[in-house]
Amino acid sequence: MSTDTDTGEQERVGALGADDLNRASGRGTRELVTQVAAERPTAVGLVVDALTGPDAHGRDVTELLQLVARTAKATIDDCDSAGVTVVQEGTPFSSAWTDERTLAVDRDQYDVDDGPCLHAVRTGSCVRVTVAEAGELWPDFTRAATADGVLAFLACPLVVDGARFGALNLYSRSLDGFSDDDEAMATLIARIASGLVAGQQRQHRSATLISQLEEAIASRAVIEQAKGAIAVVRQISPDDAFGILRTVSQDTNVKLREVAARTLREFGALLG
Repeated sequence: MSTDTDTGEQERVGALGADDLNRASGRGTRELVTQVAAERPTAVGLVVDALTGPDAHGRDVTELLQLVARTAKATIDDCDSAGVTVVQEGTPFSSAWTDERTLAVDRDQYDVDDGPCLHAVRTGSCVRVTVAEAGELWPDFTRAATADGVLAFLACPLVVDGARFGALNLYSRSLDGFSDDDEAMATLIARIASGLVAGQQRQHRSATLISQLEEAIASRAVIEQAKGAIAVVRQISPDDAFGILRTVSQDTNVKLREVAARTLREFGALLG
Protein backbone atom coordinates (compact mmCIF):
# COMPACT_ATOMS: atom_id res chain seq x y z
CA MET A 1 0.00 0.00 0.00
CA SER A 2 1.34 3.42 -0.91
CA THR A 3 2.51 5.95 1.64
CA ASP A 4 1.42 9.58 1.25
CA THR A 5 4.33 11.99 1.27
CA ASP A 6 2.51 15.19 0.31
CA THR A 7 3.45 17.76 2.95
CA GLY A 8 0.28 19.81 2.57
CA GLU A 9 -1.94 16.81 3.08
CA GLN A 10 0.09 15.68 6.08
CA GLU A 11 -0.39 19.12 7.63
CA ARG A 12 -4.15 18.95 7.13
CA VAL A 13 -4.27 15.52 8.69
CA GLY A 14 -2.25 16.76 11.62
CA ALA A 15 -4.55 19.76 12.06
CA LEU A 16 -7.80 17.80 11.86
CA GLY A 17 -8.95 15.03 14.11
CA ALA A 18 -11.66 12.43 13.71
CA ASP A 19 -13.95 14.44 15.97
CA ASP A 20 -13.67 17.42 13.60
CA LEU A 21 -14.84 15.46 10.56
CA ASN A 22 -17.07 12.90 12.25
CA ARG A 23 -20.74 13.29 11.27
CA ALA A 24 -21.88 11.06 14.11
CA SER A 25 -24.38 12.77 16.39
CA GLY A 26 -22.39 12.28 19.57
CA ARG A 27 -25.61 11.49 21.42
CA GLY A 28 -25.80 8.72 24.01
CA THR A 29 -26.90 5.19 23.22
CA ARG A 30 -30.14 5.47 25.19
CA GLU A 31 -31.19 8.64 23.36
CA LEU A 32 -30.44 7.14 19.95
CA VAL A 33 -32.27 3.90 20.72
CA THR A 34 -35.30 5.85 22.02
CA GLN A 35 -35.29 7.92 18.83
CA VAL A 36 -35.18 5.01 16.44
CA ALA A 37 -37.81 3.07 18.41
CA ALA A 38 -40.20 6.00 18.06
CA GLU A 39 -39.45 6.82 14.42
CA ARG A 40 -38.94 3.34 12.92
CA PRO A 41 -40.90 0.84 15.03
CA THR A 42 -41.24 -1.70 12.22
CA ALA A 43 -37.50 -1.79 11.52
CA VAL A 44 -36.75 -2.00 15.24
CA GLY A 45 -39.17 -4.92 15.53
CA LEU A 46 -37.37 -6.75 12.72
CA VAL A 47 -34.01 -6.21 14.45
CA VAL A 48 -35.26 -7.41 17.82
CA ASP A 49 -36.95 -10.46 16.29
CA ALA A 50 -33.82 -11.36 14.31
CA LEU A 51 -31.35 -10.98 17.15
CA THR A 52 -33.38 -12.22 20.13
CA GLY A 53 -35.81 -14.64 18.50
CA PRO A 54 -35.51 -18.40 17.90
CA ASP A 55 -33.04 -17.95 15.06
CA ALA A 56 -30.49 -16.54 17.53
CA HIS A 57 -30.81 -19.34 20.06
CA GLY A 58 -28.09 -21.96 20.33
CA ARG A 59 -25.54 -20.01 18.28
CA ASP A 60 -21.95 -19.49 19.33
CA VAL A 61 -20.38 -16.01 19.35
CA THR A 62 -19.10 -16.21 15.77
CA GLU A 63 -22.50 -17.29 14.45
CA LEU A 64 -24.22 -14.54 16.44
CA LEU A 65 -21.93 -11.89 14.98
CA GLN A 66 -22.61 -13.17 11.47
CA LEU A 67 -26.32 -12.83 12.22
CA VAL A 68 -25.69 -9.29 13.47
CA ALA A 69 -23.91 -8.33 10.24
CA ARG A 70 -26.69 -9.76 8.06
CA THR A 71 -29.35 -8.03 10.14
CA ALA A 72 -27.58 -4.67 9.86
CA LYS A 73 -27.35 -4.92 6.08
CA ALA A 74 -31.00 -5.95 5.81
CA THR A 75 -32.46 -3.23 8.04
CA ILE A 76 -30.25 -0.14 7.52
CA ASP A 77 -31.33 1.58 4.31
CA ASP A 78 -28.00 3.00 3.17
CA CYS A 79 -25.91 -0.08 4.09
CA ASP A 80 -24.52 -2.08 1.17
CA SER A 81 -22.06 -4.19 3.17
CA ALA A 82 -21.60 -4.95 6.85
CA GLY A 83 -19.13 -6.70 9.07
CA VAL A 84 -17.94 -7.09 12.64
CA THR A 85 -14.39 -6.51 13.82
CA VAL A 86 -13.23 -8.15 17.04
CA VAL A 87 -10.08 -7.04 18.84
CA GLN A 88 -8.24 -9.56 20.99
CA GLU A 89 -5.03 -8.67 22.79
CA GLY A 90 -4.75 -5.58 20.63
CA THR A 91 -5.05 -7.44 17.32
CA PRO A 92 -8.14 -6.79 15.14
CA PHE A 93 -9.70 -9.41 12.89
CA SER A 94 -12.93 -9.75 10.95
CA SER A 95 -15.28 -12.15 12.72
CA ALA A 96 -18.27 -11.63 10.41
CA TRP A 97 -18.93 -10.12 6.99
CA THR A 98 -21.72 -10.03 4.43
CA ASP A 99 -19.53 -10.13 1.31
CA GLU A 100 -15.96 -10.04 0.10
CA ARG A 101 -16.06 -6.24 -0.19
CA THR A 102 -16.55 -6.00 3.57
CA LEU A 103 -13.61 -8.28 4.18
CA ALA A 104 -11.40 -6.33 1.79
CA VAL A 105 -12.19 -2.95 3.36
CA ASP A 106 -11.66 -4.33 6.87
CA ARG A 107 -8.24 -5.61 5.82
CA ASP A 108 -7.39 -2.19 4.41
CA GLN A 109 -7.90 -0.74 7.89
CA TYR A 110 -5.87 -3.44 9.58
CA ASP A 111 -3.03 -2.88 7.11
CA VAL A 112 -2.63 0.78 8.07
CA ASP A 113 -3.72 0.22 11.69
CA ASP A 114 -6.35 2.95 11.51
CA GLY A 115 -9.68 3.84 9.98
CA PRO A 116 -13.33 4.36 11.03
CA CYS A 117 -13.70 0.92 12.56
CA LEU A 118 -10.51 0.95 14.62
CA HIS A 119 -11.14 4.54 15.68
CA ALA A 120 -14.61 3.53 16.95
CA VAL A 121 -13.09 0.66 18.93
CA ARG A 122 -10.38 2.83 20.47
CA THR A 123 -12.59 5.79 21.36
CA GLY A 124 -15.78 3.92 22.23
CA SER A 125 -17.76 6.29 19.99
CA CYS A 126 -19.55 5.94 16.66
CA VAL A 127 -17.72 7.17 13.57
CA ARG A 128 -19.72 8.37 10.55
CA VAL A 129 -17.86 9.82 7.58
CA THR A 130 -18.04 10.09 3.81
CA VAL A 131 -15.11 9.08 1.65
CA ALA A 132 -14.05 12.71 1.24
CA GLU A 133 -14.00 13.24 4.99
CA ALA A 134 -12.25 9.93 5.64
CA GLY A 135 -9.58 10.89 3.13
CA GLU A 136 -8.51 13.78 5.35
CA LEU A 137 -7.84 11.38 8.22
CA TRP A 138 -6.88 8.07 6.67
CA PRO A 139 -5.67 8.73 3.10
CA ASP A 140 -4.10 5.32 2.46
CA PHE A 141 -7.08 3.41 3.81
CA THR A 142 -9.55 5.65 1.96
CA ARG A 143 -7.85 5.16 -1.40
CA ALA A 144 -8.02 1.40 -0.96
CA ALA A 145 -11.65 1.51 0.20
CA THR A 146 -12.65 3.73 -2.74
CA ALA A 147 -11.06 1.23 -5.10
CA ASP A 148 -13.41 -1.35 -3.56
CA GLY A 149 -16.39 0.89 -4.33
CA VAL A 150 -17.03 2.19 -0.81
CA LEU A 151 -18.00 5.85 -0.47
CA ALA A 152 -19.22 6.17 3.13
CA PHE A 153 -18.49 4.54 6.49
CA LEU A 154 -20.36 4.03 9.74
CA ALA A 155 -18.78 2.19 12.66
CA CYS A 156 -20.30 1.64 16.11
CA PRO A 157 -18.32 0.19 19.02
CA LEU A 158 -19.20 -3.09 20.72
CA VAL A 159 -18.65 -2.83 24.47
CA VAL A 160 -18.94 -6.07 26.44
CA ASP A 161 -19.07 -5.91 30.24
CA GLY A 162 -17.33 -2.55 30.15
CA ALA A 163 -14.51 -3.73 27.87
CA ARG A 164 -13.98 -2.70 24.24
CA PHE A 165 -14.74 -5.84 22.27
CA GLY A 166 -14.88 -4.62 18.67
CA ALA A 167 -17.09 -2.70 16.27
CA LEU A 168 -20.00 -3.07 13.88
CA ASN A 169 -18.83 -1.76 10.48
CA LEU A 170 -21.19 -0.53 7.78
CA TYR A 171 -20.17 0.49 4.26
CA SER A 172 -22.17 2.35 1.64
CA ARG A 173 -21.75 2.99 -2.08
CA SER A 174 -23.78 6.20 -1.76
CA LEU A 175 -22.02 9.57 -1.94
CA ASP A 176 -24.60 10.98 0.47
CA GLY A 177 -23.37 8.64 3.20
CA PHE A 178 -25.30 7.47 6.23
CA SER A 179 -28.11 9.40 7.91
CA ASP A 180 -29.02 10.11 11.53
CA ASP A 181 -31.58 7.30 11.32
CA ASP A 182 -28.91 4.91 10.04
CA GLU A 183 -26.68 5.81 12.98
CA ALA A 184 -29.54 5.26 15.43
CA MET A 185 -30.33 1.84 13.92
CA ALA A 186 -26.67 0.85 13.94
CA THR A 187 -26.38 1.92 17.58
CA LEU A 188 -29.38 -0.24 18.49
CA ILE A 189 -27.94 -3.26 16.68
CA ALA A 190 -24.52 -2.75 18.27
CA ARG A 191 -26.13 -2.49 21.70
CA ILE A 192 -28.05 -5.73 21.24
CA ALA A 193 -24.97 -7.44 19.79
CA SER A 194 -22.90 -6.41 22.81
CA GLY A 195 -25.52 -7.93 25.10
CA LEU A 196 -25.59 -11.16 23.11
CA VAL A 197 -21.81 -11.53 23.31
CA ALA A 198 -21.82 -10.76 27.03
CA GLY A 199 -24.47 -13.42 27.59
CA GLN A 200 -22.48 -15.99 25.62
CA GLN A 201 -19.33 -15.23 27.58
CA ARG A 202 -21.14 -15.55 30.91
CA GLN A 203 -22.70 -18.82 29.79
CA HIS A 204 -19.29 -20.12 28.77
CA ARG A 205 -17.79 -19.11 32.11
CA SER A 206 -20.69 -20.77 33.96
CA ALA A 207 -20.30 -23.97 31.94
CA THR A 208 -16.56 -23.96 32.62
CA LEU A 209 -17.14 -23.46 36.34
CA ILE A 210 -19.68 -26.28 36.45
CA SER A 211 -17.27 -28.56 34.62
CA GLN A 212 -14.50 -27.66 37.05
CA LEU A 213 -16.79 -28.34 40.03
CA GLU A 214 -17.85 -31.69 38.59
CA GLU A 215 -14.21 -32.61 38.04
CA ALA A 216 -13.36 -31.55 41.58
CA ILE A 217 -16.19 -33.70 43.00
CA ALA A 218 -15.08 -36.70 40.94
CA SER A 219 -11.48 -36.19 42.02
CA ARG A 220 -12.49 -35.99 45.66
CA ALA A 221 -14.40 -39.26 45.39
CA VAL A 222 -11.40 -41.08 43.90
CA ILE A 223 -9.06 -39.67 46.55
CA GLU A 224 -11.41 -40.67 49.37
CA GLN A 225 -11.63 -44.23 48.02
CA ALA A 226 -7.86 -44.54 47.72
CA LYS A 227 -7.37 -43.06 51.18
CA GLY A 228 -9.80 -45.60 52.66
CA ALA A 229 -8.10 -48.50 50.88
CA ILE A 230 -4.63 -47.50 52.14
CA ALA A 231 -5.97 -47.02 55.68
CA VAL A 232 -7.48 -50.53 55.70
CA VAL A 233 -4.51 -52.30 54.15
CA ARG A 234 -1.86 -50.55 56.28
CA GLN A 235 -3.99 -50.29 59.41
CA ILE A 236 -3.40 -46.55 59.72
CA SER A 237 -5.63 -43.52 60.17
CA PRO A 238 -7.34 -41.86 57.19
CA ASP A 239 -5.20 -38.75 57.80
CA ASP A 240 -2.00 -40.77 57.59
CA ALA A 241 -3.29 -42.50 54.47
CA PHE A 242 -3.91 -39.12 52.85
CA GLY A 243 -0.39 -38.07 53.86
CA ILE A 244 1.01 -41.03 51.93
CA LEU A 245 -0.95 -40.09 48.81
CA ARG A 246 0.16 -36.48 49.07
CA THR A 247 3.82 -37.44 49.53
CA VAL A 248 3.75 -39.68 46.45
CA SER A 249 2.09 -36.89 44.45
CA GLN A 250 4.75 -34.38 45.45
CA ASP A 251 7.69 -36.74 44.95
CA THR A 252 6.57 -37.89 41.50
CA ASN A 253 5.08 -34.57 40.35
CA VAL A 254 1.85 -36.34 39.51
CA LYS A 255 -1.58 -34.92 40.33
CA LEU A 256 -3.13 -36.24 43.52
CA ARG A 257 -6.19 -37.55 41.68
CA GLU A 258 -4.00 -39.56 39.29
CA VAL A 259 -2.00 -41.01 42.20
CA ALA A 260 -5.25 -42.02 43.90
CA ALA A 261 -6.64 -43.60 40.71
CA ARG A 262 -3.40 -45.52 40.16
CA THR A 263 -3.49 -46.73 43.77
CA LEU A 264 -7.02 -48.03 43.33
CA ARG A 265 -6.04 -49.84 40.12
CA GLU A 266 -3.10 -51.49 41.91
CA PHE A 267 -5.30 -52.60 44.78
CA GLY A 268 -7.83 -53.92 42.30
CA ALA A 269 -5.14 -55.95 40.52
CA LEU A 270 -3.98 -57.45 43.82
CA LEU A 271 -7.50 -58.40 44.80
CA GLY A 272 -8.17 -59.79 41.35
